[in-house]
Amino acid sequence: MSATVARRVSLSKRLLLAVLAMAIVSVVLVPGASAGNFDGDKMGCAGEPLIICPTGTQHQPYSLTIYLKPPDGGRGEDFICATFHHTSGNFPPGLSISDEGFISGTPTEAGEFRFFLTVKYDKEIGCQKPASDDEFIIKINPGAPPPPQLPKLTIGPESAPVGTVGTAYSLPMIANLPDAKTWSIVAGALPAGINIDPNTGVISGTPTAPGAFGFTVQAAIDAQRTDTKSLTIVVRAPLAIVAPARPFNGTRTARTEVGLPFTATLAATGGFGPYAWTQTGDLPVGIEFDVTSGALTGAAEEEGTYRFTISLADSEGRSASYTGTIVVVERLAIATRRLKNGKVGKAYRSKLVATGGIAPLGWRIKRGPLPKGITFNKLTGTFVGKPAKRGTWVITVEIVDALRVKTSTNVVVVISAAPKPKR
Repeated sequence: MSATVARRVSLSKRLLLAVLAMAIVSVVLVPGASAGNFDGDKMGCAGEPLIICPTGTQHQPYSLTIYLKPPDGGRGEDFICATFHHTSGNFPPGLSISDEGFISGTPTEAGEFRFFLTVKYDKEIGCQKPASDDEFIIKINPGAPPPPQLPKLTIGPESAPVGTVGTAYSLPMIANLPDAKTWSIVAGALPAGINIDPNTGVISGTPTAPGAFGFTVQAAIDAQRTDTKSLTIVVRAPLAIVAPARPFNGTRTARTEVGLPFTATLAATGGFGPYAWTQTGDLPVGIEFDVTSGALTGAAEEEGTYRFTISLADSEGRSASYTGTIVVVERLAIATRRLKNGKVGKAYRSKLVATGGIAPLGWRIKRGPLPKGITFNKLTGTFVGKPAKRGTWVITVEIVDALRVKTSTNVVVVISAAPKPKR
């Protein structure tokens, strides 16, 4: 054989070996040509290297738990490092694969689905194992579609407005579906005086007692479509203004005197604070209303009759008012300074005079004594009798009125001798 022929034979052999090597490499790179790390037996699948898994049914839930080789008593020796991926082929529509190693979902199409799954060992730092893949078949048999889902019933509202004793109350329940419903209270209790209409769901009436009343409303279209809502109705006592009996009386009238300290605090009852006070009308000069405390204080400077209105509002929209009168009179005083002169043995009568003040008035002798034979009437302020001795007496008298205002003064009475009989 010549050298040229030998060289040609050698080249041909090298080409043949290269082609064979490329063929071998191409075979190794074809997915599924050799078994991967998926453990089909543990997964309940058959076949190797083509893994045929349990058949599913269209429109019915399907699940498959992934196991890896080598086994370790759990789901595979390197399972904590693994993430899972659908890399090629036809994965059953409606199913998905999670990194936790579950194939699950509800198949939406029937057929035989052939696909590759790849496991990558990249979940944790330090996971160095090479990726691996296997080819799977999952067959999905035809199935009847599920019945159409009826829309879910949802009722409201989320909260109930506050009510007031003696005031009409209404709370319409609402729903997202227009279908006819049956409404009822299935737990708790409505406030006394309030009921629910079983056909319309309107909660209404006139509450008769304050308090917080929790209850649960149920609406039902049929046995399958029901919903409940837990609510609380808070009922407040009516808002009112209460004035003290003193100085105001049953006719809402207070009496005072010029210069006399005056105080009366109006109180809010019922409703819900904070409260806002306002005053309109006339108050006596010297008396003011405090919109923070509801107090009337001061000392009137002028006589007269003054009518005013105090209004009150709470934080939930209620309102109340109080209309009153303040009558101011002259300050209590004793006008008498000197009593009538008298004579021994002669009938005597002299009356003290008071000005201002509020009846009834009461008199007393604060310091005496009285002339012998003279007495004093505490109700009328009158000195009466027959003086038995002549002289001059200085007497301290005191008067007190209905407001317990007191004043006193000294009065002088002169009793002269009896006249000499005529001859």
